[in-house]
Amino acid sequence: MIPLRNGALALLVLTGTTLHAQLALQPYAKIEPPAINESSGLVKSRQFENVYWTHNDSGDSARIFAITRDGKPIQTEWAKQNSQPYEGIPIADAVNIDWEDISTDSHGNLIIAACGNNDNGRRDLALYIVPEPDPRTAWKTRTRQRIDFHYPDQKEFPHPDRRDFDCESLFSANGTHYLVSKNRSTPETKLYRLDSRAPFKSNPLTLVSSFNLRGQATAADASPDGTKLAVLTYTSLWVFEKPTESDDYFSGKASYKTFFAKQCEAVCWDDAETLIITNEQRDLFEVKLSELVPDR
Repeated sequence: MIPLRNGALALLVLTGTTLHAQLALQPYAKIEPPAINESSGLVKSRQFENVYWTHNDSGDSARIFAITRDGKPIQTEWAKQNSQPYEGIPIADAVNIDWEDISTDSHGNLIIAACGNNDNGRRDLALYIVPEPDPRTAWKTRTRQRIDFHYPDQKEFPHPDRRDFDCESLFSANGTHYLVSKNRSTPETKLYRLDSRAPFKSNPLTLVSSFNLRGQATAADASPDGTKLAVLTYTSLWVFEKPTESDDYFSGKASYKTFFAKQCEAVCWDDAETLIITNEQRDLFEVKLSELVPDR
């Protein structure tokens, strides 16, 4: 190794500091309710104006939170008039075991992914299908259906050497639910599709394809029309255009933006040209598609 002279070392440090400042996202708002202490998923409501749903990671009760685009809580009139602290909306018949992401469908449901699997040993991975409540009038909601699932390519729980069956990313498009893996042993991120929803049994996912995100996927969301997929990592945002002939988003045109924003865990489409990102520190960030650069 060739030793750096003091001037060269100072330049290297200064360059790194400048680069970090250039890539740092600046929050436009902060999630206000203290009860939201680890925002792990985010989705924009299809039914209610200026409503965004989020939830905490494992360790919290089974509940969801409604916030505005600016991170303010959405409560019932009674709760506001009586100055009640916002505690979210509880979900009956559900248990929060590593809830990692949330999406919506065209039937008025929220879909919550209990898919966190850090040690790759879980056999109770599930999606909770929940009727979306009106956050301005509802006190609670309940599970409409629980869909258990598993990875067809996982044979050991956990595998002694591989850690490729964790997941923090769910999205729904064109009536179908998809999950994106968070691999630790290999650089490839896998895209899976849920093709069956049989009750009282574990449904095998279908492996669609894989892609090297150059980072671990922490969240995903499909655009309102299903033609684009956003995938978040700790240091980048990727957008894939769906091919016309298949649902293999990873084979479509890809673009990305690299950034620094602490521990980013959630992303959702705000409109056709804008995405919102949150981190565990409850910051809210906005990214425009025009800020991304082509990957291929």
